Amino acid sequence: MRTIVLLKQVPEAGEVAFDAETRRVRREGVALQLNPFDRRALLEALRLRAEVGGQVTALSMGPPQAEAVLREALGLGVDRAVHLCDPGFAGSDTLATARVLAAALVRLEFDLILAGRYSIDSETGQVPPELAGLLGVPFLPGVRRLAVEREKDGGGLCLSAECETDEGWWQSATAPPVIATCTDRWASRIPRILPDRQRAENGEVERWTLSECGLLASEVGGVGSPTAVGLLRPVSVQREGQRLVFDEDEDRALTALTAELGRNAVGLLQRDRTARPGHLPVAQIEGSILVVGETARDGRLLPVCGELLGIADGLARELGVGVSFLLLPAMRISGDGADLTPDLAQLGCLGADVVIVPSGGVGAEHWVATLERIVIEQPPGLILGPATLLGRSLLPVLAARRGLGMTGDAIGIELDEGGQILALKPAFGGQIVAPIASRTVPVVATLRPGIAEPIRPDPDRHAAQRVFIAAGDGLPLLFPPVLADGAEVDAGGAALESARIVVCVGYGLGEAALPLAVALARTLGAELSATRRVCDIGWLPRQRQVGLSGRSIAPQVYLALGVRGSFNHTVGIGRAGRILAVNRDAAAEIFAVSDLGIVGDAAGVARRLLDRLKRGPG
Repeated sequence: MRTIVLLKQVPEAGEVAFDAETRRVRREGVALQLNPFDRRALLEALRLRAEVGGQVTALSMGPPQAEAVLREALGLGVDRAVHLCDPGFAGSDTLATARVLAAALVRLEFDLILAGRYSIDSETGQVPPELAGLLGVPFLPGVRRLAVEREKDGGGLCLSAECETDEGWWQSATAPPVIATCTDRWASRIPRILPDRQRAENGEVERWTLSECGLLASEVGGVGSPTAVGLLRPVSVQREGQRLVFDEDEDRALTALTAELGRNAVGLLQRDRTARPGHLPVAQIEGSILVVGETARDGRLLPVCGELLGIADGLARELGVGVSFLLLPAMRISGDGADLTPDLAQLGCLGADVVIVPSGGVGAEHWVATLERIVIEQPPGLILGPATLLGRSLLPVLAARRGLGMTGDAIGIELDEGGQILALKPAFGGQIVAPIASRTVPVVATLRPGIAEPIRPDPDRHAAQRVFIAAGDGLPLLFPPVLADGAEVDAGGAALESARIVVCVGYGLGEAALPLAVALARTLGAELSATRRVCDIGWLPRQRQVGLSGRSIAPQVYLALGVRGSFNHTVGIGRAGRILAVNRDAAAEIFAVSDLGIVGDAAGVARRLLDRLKRGPG
């Protein structure tokens, strides 16, 4: 089997510095590393080769120093290393990068392309699905288990995959070729490989330039990129850093905790306005703000739909345009789909003027074809979708096929002084925000759930108008059929993004005290979250994990119980209103990012806090 692993060299996020004068990231002297998610993909490729045979090629695009990750891959045992390196590649955005990689991949030939779920610097995760759109190859997102078998008749290979979803998992099987992104949580056993230093130092790294890839300079680099990054903005949240020792003054510590929790339990700030009054006299999609919505497994609108419609409503007011809405079923991005009957009255109350209903087919290929037809015949000004499994998979494919600029996992959308739409993209673990402009229309962006306030429904607003859009079946298979799927967590996991209060369980709390955290969350009307280690050992489901490889949340108050506070975890809580932490270790990293820190046994403090909350005031 011919496997190609996509590798990226990234700076260590914790060491990145921001230059306030130039408003750029200072990379000089910053340690570089192989993207951790890509390392998982590399080790998985080597495991598969050991089982079924074949060849593993490491492929990386980057400046000369990026050769280091390819030499590391040679030392781990890859058969071939190819470095795409040319001054013309500099400044390439995700789509321009995908074009370069696609050209090289066609030349190399492959059965399986493996890549990390995303890179820890830009955190986009867009390049693999854009490659799927450019190459017409099926895409498997978020793979955590992968097996390759020979068909019973001794014929070709069959790849069986288990993929993580927002609510659980799904299984799929397909024949090569296929593109897959790897999570950092593999169910299969990753081999322990001792690096061969001599091969790493002396092995051949092929260098391909623009001409070897067969591309024009106008297709790559800054010139060929449909997006442009503006001046970076630092993200600086000042924390009070108050510290109390529980054993020295228990009453004061508990009083401080209850005061913080009481102050933030009043309710989430609501928008002062409801949706724009009235609706468009005609069902007009062109020039509108098109929101791609999604349902939960039970058919209800996901909470992020209200957030997307709230942002769309604000932009529509400023631009003087309407809001159109396309509803897609959740979870299964292929297969039989679902019979969706949009509630026109409900969506009208939330600000939608037009509801688009795909007709003539089901499945991801049909949905992308529907969006393509809209873009060609009635282009909206902005397509805004959720940064869910579905949104992160479909919209990059659309952007690649139509050559559109896209920003993934944005935390906001705004207009500059000239009225141009800017998507605000966090990077380097949320330390900076980059305003990204698109040179193409429509602008495409996905928004992180829980980042915006949902719009308040207006019961007096007219129902939305329904428009049927039929699209042909011209697209190749984008996502292999789902053979089985299941949920691993109740709706509470998804509710983390919109929770006012979140109680986080760290390993330092101890498994025996987990019921205390559950009871505390129930008493506070809070949602329960966890660190990666807690999820890895099975105390709580993976969908409740917060951090770099989990969810990014913005509650009004975040209570961390026994959480050490590594960088990989705290990047997921940087937008929290108030951070309260309890840890017996006075030197725990979590205190450096907390407003109130209690030095004490997390289980003991949780027990006493729960008792006080149950007693009530006085």
